[in-house]
Amino acid sequence: MGCGAGRNAGELLRKYPDSHVTAIDYSALSVEKATAYNKKSIDAGRCAVRQGDVSDLKLPNESFDLATAFETVYFWPGLERCFAQVARVLKPGGLFLICNESNGLDAAGRNFEKIIDGMKCYTAEELDTALRGAGFSEVSTDHHGRKPWICVLARK
Repeated sequence: MGCGAGRNAGELLRKYPDSHVTAIDYSALSVEKATAYNKKSIDAGRCAVRQGDVSDLKLPNESFDLATAFETVYFWPGLERCFAQVARVLKPGGLFLICNESNGLDAAGRNFEKIIDGMKCYTAEELDTALRGAGFSEVSTDHHGRKPWICVLARK
């Protein structure tokens, strides 16, 4: 979710050569960039890039093993509602990985919230609460040792 220019989708395709990746972004420009970046995989039938809204995913129920959100949940409208959409499309036992460069407490993240309309940097606890409220059963968080970076892994 929030595939941006498509690099992370490309890395997943490279790391997992038998996988199929569906990359989604709200921005038409990001979809255009991600499509260009992953053209070979799209042509090979291993990747699809779509424009979409995480608060109303047009994807079938229980059809994905993994969903990722790199530097994007800051902008999701109604975090628990969006997380519930992700849970809906994940298979039982599926994983949702969130990676943020802000832990919701750092000065840089707080500053970005002030200058970027609609941005909200969440703490690990806020993410955990919203994920569990959306139906995820296991949530774990890893923090970078020197930077405010966090990765949250949730299992449906």
